[in-house]
Amino acid sequence: MNIQFDPTRPMRSAFLSAMIPFVFLAAVPLSANADEGQPVAIRYWPANGASIETMWNLHIAIEVDSDNRKSLPRLADVEFVDDFWAAVETDALILDRKPNEKEAELKPANENTLPSSNAVRLSRVDLKSPGSGKSLSLNIIAVDGVTIADSNKHSVADLIAVLHEFKELPKAMESIDAFLTNDIAADQAAFQSLQKLVKARVMILRQGVKFEKIGEVPVESIGHNTFAVSKSSTKGKQRWIKLAESSWPMDPQLGELFAKKEAAAKASRAMFAELSSNQMNFKPANGTHTPRWNAEHMMGRELLFFSQIYHAVDPCIPIMDLNPKQKPGDYKAAHDDWSGLEESMQMERVEAFTRRFAYMLEGMDLNKKAKGSAFWSPQKLLKQMEAHYNEHTANVVKKKDLPDWPKE
Repeated sequence: MNIQFDPTRPMRSAFLSAMIPFVFLAAVPLSANADEGQPVAIRYWPANGASIETMWNLHIAIEVDSDNRKSLPRLADVEFVDDFWAAVETDALILDRKPNEKEAELKPANENTLPSSNAVRLSRVDLKSPGSGKSLSLNIIAVDGVTIADSNKHSVADLIAVLHEFKELPKAMESIDAFLTNDIAADQAAFQSLQKLVKARVMILRQGVKFEKIGEVPVESIGHNTFAVSKSSTKGKQRWIKLAESSWPMDPQLGELFAKKEAAAKASRAMFAELSSNQMNFKPANGTHTPRWNAEHMMGRELLFFSQIYHAVDPCIPIMDLNPKQKPGDYKAAHDDWSGLEESMQMERVEAFTRRFAYMLEGMDLNKKAKGSAFWSPQKLLKQMEAHYNEHTANVVKKKDLPDWPKE
């Protein structure tokens, strides 16, 4: 296999460097406080490409071509291609990186016996018809309480032909939250039969499917290529989702507001990335906050305010409040052992979340209070976040000039 790295990322992985062609593995920012319920993004791309992004910015691509690869938000950490499983010589892998570790690692599952709560489990399920002997395999991706099954380019007809002979599904397929299929030729009855066999709560179709409903269930047509799924959102009624294959086109005015906010956050992350864990925990004699509090506070504010808005549009997005206590005497660090680099990655993870689901701002008046927000309009919130990053970054820079600032 050929492992390719993203040179713009701060860390690199050296996993299985002797293996040659066909897995991407780039360095991946992760967090240690992921839990079941975090939203996972499923995205479709032209030429039957797909990608999956987790809350902690792990990124898996499925059958993307050279053109699609340029459209992805960043290089995929793992890329499924035709001979992926033959190349790795195992049926189960774990992609993981614990906080403060330098490298993301993709390992056989039996070599990672204590994966973090952020780990993505990748597996191949081989299915062989007891009667006809016909066989096929599916890709299973499990993370943050969500299990996604990819049809691995098999037609609906072929899947039905094999699956209908199984009295019980393999364990890895016992609870499928979302099933991805590229087949646009199957009829409504065939799609309905497949769903009953795999028992997926959400079936995600390509835009080439022309049906408005399958059985008695309407097909929800989404005009862009991203769908959010979480453990809680897949409970209840059966859903059929039809995704487009291009990203949501952000309004230029909104895009400029996002760009300015992200530029301020990038400068802040660069400053924090140079600090040690000891420096992040520095308690100034003048009674002001530690540098770590400033990082947690900025990250927490953005996460809370945007998740409130997104949750009001789509309950799949939980309201996430990681804000630290406001007063220095009440504050307890969420992760006092994290380096400045890890805290900067946490800020980056939240930024990625905000942009990943920005399509939920569609149709909102930028100057009116946003749905789900107590008092912020989208424009005011983005401008406030830009100013907030600049303000608190400057506060931390000033601490470096204090006489008791730790040198290491």
